[in-house]
Order: sequence, then structure tokens, then C-alpha cells
Amino acid sequence: MVLGHGGATSARKLGTGRLPRPARGALAAVAIAGALSVGLAGCGSPPVATLKLSVSSGPPGTVVDITGTAGKGCVVDKNWFGFDFERYGQTNKGPFIEMTAPQAATGSSSGAWSAIFEVPSYLGGSSTRGPGALVVPGRYQVFAPTCDKGKAATASFTVTGTTSAPGTNYVAMAVTPDGGGYWLAQADGGISAYGDAHPFGSLPAEKVTPSTPIVAVARTYDDKGLWLVGRDGHVYDLGDAHSYGSLSAAQASLAPVAGMAVTPDGKGYWLVSASGHVYTFGNATSDGSPTSDNAPYDAIGTRNAGGYIVTGASNGALYPYPGGTLASFGPGSALSGWLVGTAISPSGNGAWEAGADGGVETYGDAKFFGSVPGSNVTLKAPVSAIAALPNGLGYWLLGADGAVFSFGSAHSFGSPTPAG
Repeated sequence: MVLGHGGATSARKLGTGRLPRPARGALAAVAIAGALSVGLAGCGSPPVATLKLSVSSGPPGTVVDITGTAGKGCVVDKNWFGFDFERYGQTNKGPFIEMTAPQAATGSSSGAWSAIFEVPSYLGGSSTRGPGALVVPGRYQVFAPTCDKGKAATASFTVTGTTSAPGTNYVAMAVTPDGGGYWLAQADGGISAYGDAHPFGSLPAEKVTPSTPIVAVARTYDDKGLWLVGRDGHVYDLGDAHSYGSLSAAQASLAPVAGMAVTPDGKGYWLVSASGHVYTFGNATSDGSPTSDNAPYDAIGTRNAGGYIVTGASNGALYPYPGGTLASFGPGSALSGWLVGTAISPSGNGAWEAGADGGVETYGDAKFFGSVPGSNVTLKAPVSAIAALPNGLGYWLLGADGAVFSFGSAHSFGSPTPAG
């Protein structure tokens, strides 16, 4: 792994059979108004930990700004390692996700920490806690383990539904073959074209309302059409894009779709669910799927020489296929934001992973060209997607408000909202 934000490395201890990961990165938080302060007993002696959630309820996909202090004597990434999200009252039992701790606030002596968390649609499993499972309406908890003899910090969160209604947030990005333009996709299927990207219409313009929010967009091989896919696995086509199929209702009920990737010749595509299952359409072939242990998964990307890469949302687990061997396990404390997307390097042997905080994690031969925290830019909305130049010499980050941030040789061709 390449350090995206700088910093030292240290071991990450996990009690779930998951691999250690490097610790690195600067802290960058998106301010979300109306924070709910919850007083908690936590690490240290005496226990003085506190935890603040910006919101206490919402459907999967809700962004929660989490801040807290682990307590005196608790040092982030040394003897305190982050938090779990799990069913209420099920500490160390049943399905869960584990998000590693971000760096302590500069100059803090109380183990201060912060993270941008997105309520998942799927919880992972482990050999000791059983298989993964869908997130359904009900009560859940954010649980921060202790580092010493203090009591663990716990805060309640109520999941109000299984999905949010399609809105106008910007959720995905696709790049033209020469890197001279891009398309921005909204949750309701709206499309904005910039640079040399051709306009192919949009779902609202065609008076089509997606049954669930759009989660990904991909262009055709000939650059004359686009595919959009919703959380329910329904694929929509624009321009000359040919539909090779969508998920059945039975398949969609198992776990929501998180990402889409197109085969190198454009005659098929893969869909990956939050549980990690990879579905094939057209001439796309399956080289395997990761287990639910590191779920939820957030993206799938095409390897031009064949195969694909699947990445995890809370932990940066990266599985290249063919093979399926866990090749990377970050971001550790590199990014204080939930991972929202992945772009694959031209060789297929590297990847960029983007966090909701605008941080960027690199793997393999993918080069680091910068990040939002490193640019001293204040985000007005969380980052929702990443896309790379076809030659691998730069990338863009997309904010949920439509702001586009460019790095390396990537140029900004415009956006609905100015960046910064």
C-alpha cells in the first residue's frame, strides 16, 4: 500500500480473524449540523469518554458524523482501535461492521477521534459471529471497545427503513475514453455531461423514475451510451447502451447492489452487491466473489487484462480476480471517512479508494496525486465517488453536492457546484 496521507505504520489488532492494516492519514471531517451528544462511560481511568452522533436515526445511506474522546490513557491506533456498528444489545454477537479508528485530533491528549460513517445496508460476519445479514429497520448501536478497564462507549441509532427514496444527490461518475470529459450521475438518474462527454439524456428527461436510488454509472465501449444501475439491481440504458439484464426480485432481496463494472469490450457487465456477490451479464464471466466477512462492499472495477477488483467500504479490503486473494487491508486510520468508491489503474494491478472525507488510499501501481484534506479544502458535502484518467495520471473526486475535485493531470471541465 502507498501512504495516501502520510504518517507512521503500526499494527491493528482485531478479534475477528481479519488482517492487520497500516495506520496513517490526516483527520478530515465534514461538518453536519445538529449533532446529538451522548454521554458515555468509556476508556481510561476514571472513564470519561464521550461520543457524539450528528443524527440518531435514518435509512441505510445516512451519513453520520461521529466524534468522541476515548479517555485518558487511550491512544488511537495503539490501544484503542475504532468502533463497531451492530444490532442493539448484540455486542460481540451476530453480524457487524468494524471501522478502524482515525487519527487522534492534533495535540489531543484524551484520545480524541472523528469519523464520517455511512449507515450500511449490509453487515458483515465472521467465523465467531456467524454470517453477514441485511440491515433492516430497528435499533442498532455504535460500540467503541475499551482500551483498559473502563466501560465501553455505546450509542444507539435507529434504522428507519431499508432504503432512501431517489434524490438529487450526485452519486457516481464516468470518464470519456480520452479523459477529456465526464458524466455525473444523480440518485434519481439525472445526468450532467462536461468536456467532450456527449449528452445521452437522463431518466428524469425520459420520465422514468428509478425504483431505488441509482448507485453507479458506466459508459459503453464506443462512448455512445451509458448504463445506470439502482440499488435493487435494475439496469437502465441511455444512448446506444444495450441492456444485458438486471437482477431478479429474488436476487435483489438478498443484498442491495453497490457497484457496476463493464467488460473491456463493452459487451457485458458485472454487478456487485453489498454482501460481495458478483453477478454477471452479457459476456461477463464470474471469477469468484469475496465472502461476507469483510462486508459491506462498495465497488467493483474492471481489470483491462481480464477480471475485476472488489473493495470493502468500512475497511478497504481489496480482492483482485482472477485469484480472489485478499491483497490489501486498509485504510486503517488513513482515512476518517467511509470508503465510497474505487478506480482501477490501467494495468489492472492497482487501485485508488476514496473516502467520504475526500481522502484517497492507493494500492499496487496506482500513484497518489493528492486528496481533499491535503488540499486544505473544506468539503460542503461528503465525497461520493472517484474516477481516474484512462492513462492513470490523475483522478477526480465527486462530492454529493456535485462539486468536482481534480488531482494530477485530471482537469476540471465544470461541475454543478464549485469545488471548495
